[in-house]
Amino acid sequence: MEKQQAEHGPVLDYAEPRVDELLKHSIRTQLESLLKAKLTTGQRQQVLQKSFTDAMTLVLSDTKIEHSTLLKAFEAMYDQAVQSMALAQLSEELLTKQYVSASGLIMSPHNCKHTIKDVYRIQGYARGLDRAIHSKLKHNDSVTILYPACGPFAPLLLPLLSYYKESKKFTNKQVKVILVDVHPGAILALTQLVEDLQLSEYILRMEEADATEYKPSESIDILVLEAMQHGFTKEGQLSIAKHLVQFLTIDGLMIPQNVSVRGMMVVGETEFNQQWKQAQYSHSLNVNNEAQQDRVELGEILSINKSTLLNMQELELQDGVKVIPASKIKLPSGVKDMGKRILAIYAHIDTFADEGVEQYDSGVTHPRPDMTFYIDAKPKDIEHTHFVAHSGDMVQFYYQLSGLPGFVPVKL
Repeated sequence: MEKQQAEHGPVLDYAEPRVDELLKHSIRTQLESLLKAKLTTGQRQQVLQKSFTDAMTLVLSDTKIEHSTLLKAFEAMYDQAVQSMALAQLSEELLTKQYVSASGLIMSPHNCKHTIKDVYRIQGYARGLDRAIHSKLKHNDSVTILYPACGPFAPLLLPLLSYYKESKKFTNKQVKVILVDVHPGAILALTQLVEDLQLSEYILRMEEADATEYKPSESIDILVLEAMQHGFTKEGQLSIAKHLVQFLTIDGLMIPQNVSVRGMMVVGETEFNQQWKQAQYSHSLNVNNEAQQDRVELGEILSINKSTLLNMQELELQDGVKVIPASKIKLPSGVKDMGKRILAIYAHIDTFADEGVEQYDSGVTHPRPDMTFYIDAKPKDIEHTHFVAHSGDMVQFYYQLSGLPGFVPVKL
């Protein structure tokens, strides 16, 4: 260490994080390359900032960008963001702590970091959010954005802010951001990343708080939220949105503007295996027409938008569990192989102005099979978790608001 100080000046001028608990995890390779590179702090930050603006330049382009080009840009952004996380020096406990809260799964920073590589999720949100900001600034001097459950990288917004700063598209006087996350490790990593990206001027504040209880002191023009997993399960998207929608201005926007959760009865082998054998990658543009025609659509189970959230009624059961009544659906009749089919629940996300995330574009819209739902068939050993119905039956769906959120069907 003394030799390094003599040759290069203070160690603090260099991005050389100590070899600590992080090396036990997948960040090892990024740290090792960082140690070898011996970049100055300024050089490292410059590479980081460029990776973020390069990715957003591609995403916001009006010309079609090749999938491989997008992947390469997003991998570069991920690599640089993880190096910034390493410099935050999270303990092993903070890095890996994951738990179930009253409203859903709280993911660890270690598991959350991969979200920034989800190309088409970020593309759908970033393009929609960019257009929403444009829309707001046509009639207002500034826009205040709240991003709850943002995780360690705030991937739906920080890359966009980097692009705005570099391109001088919008200044910090026009765009003001509040970042909120309940995980202390996420806030530590986020603080480091904002500093490295030199975006502090855009950030009103970063707060460690439960998004289902958070009360902003400002009126919010845009609420941007993505805290969901496939099948609209596990995470607290609905609980968070239902609480925070009240803080939007009268003409405030939710991003996404609408999440449509839908159900279909599919042949598992056809839907999840055969239709992807010839596809280069999983995406809505690459779905197989025959597999699509083989589906039996049930229709929309739940729609989540500003209007439905403001009018949503909760039912509280005897054990204190709260549920939201969703759609009533009549199960289709005349499908010969219905007994062999499984229920798959998927989401279609409309972010803003024709931008969105469709089925298979991202993990959050990927159809989720429900192996407890039976139509015209009975499991060998019926358990209390199994739902058994017949073609033509009317089914009422409810959405359970708990630490394990998800849909509960009830036969009428």
